[in-house]
Amino acid sequence: MTAVSGFPLVSIIVPTRNSERFLALCLESIYAQTYPRIEVIVVDNYSTDNTVAIARNAGAKVLTCGPERSAQVNYGVRHSHGAVVYRVDSDFYLDPTIVAECAALTSNGFDAIVVHNSPLVRGRLSAIRKFEVDMYKFSLDHSAARFIRRTTYHSAGGYNESVTAGEDYDFQNRLMRIGARIGFCQAEAVHLDEPAAIWPVLVKFFRYGQDFANFRRANRPRRSIQLAFLRRDFVRNRRQFIVHPVLGMELALYHLSKYAAGGLGYSSSWFRRLL
Repeated sequence: MTAVSGFPLVSIIVPTRNSERFLALCLESIYAQTYPRIEVIVVDNYSTDNTVAIARNAGAKVLTCGPERSAQVNYGVRHSHGAVVYRVDSDFYLDPTIVAECAALTSNGFDAIVVHNSPLVRGRLSAIRKFEVDMYKFSLDHSAARFIRRTTYHSAGGYNESVTAGEDYDFQNRLMRIGARIGFCQAEAVHLDEPAAIWPVLVKFFRYGQDFANFRRANRPRRSIQLAFLRRDFVRNRRQFIVHPVLGMELALYHLSKYAAGGLGYSSSWFRRLL
């Protein structure tokens, strides 16, 4: 997009790793934003598919960095020029007004903005996920800001590169500790890559559990809120469980399964440290 006087530049950072499946759609939604001043930086973690070619063909600046998303985002921010930075995962599709709305909120005094990410429903599991995730909109218990003033990003220290599971929550907690003023965007991003089966979810949470010790050490004051099985957002939205009892029961089973997988992952990492 061409520069327009009076509009702060927004740097959109997209970390990728073999992301060819959804990257073109993600970048299409970024370039379709109504906001007139953006730069798009794709930070690729040594992909072996067509990710880099897709990014370059779309017009994005492409950088290479690893080993994980936290390091990639920090690297992208260091090589960006915007007064505001916005992390967008490569499997998100953005409503066209997101950047304009978030930029207006930062102009009105907010330091960081939460953009709600709602799952694309393509099966029963994703319907359960949407039932859950949509309860978190406008709540900071289980949400994290990704649209952030550059000065605030640096004040919070950027993403913690030792935390590879829950890095969003970790960064959100540090934003709150420095007293950042956090707002909420009405427009939403859609998560395109929702799992259609439970097994990939269990594998993911097993791996998250293995990394949980790093998150726990960095976030002792808030871990009981963000990682609690019984969540305040469920209480606030208890009518949804009455209106949709089957989804409510399925959500409970889903939570039991992923917490069990995470617990096994944490136990395995604990035993490895003992050996």
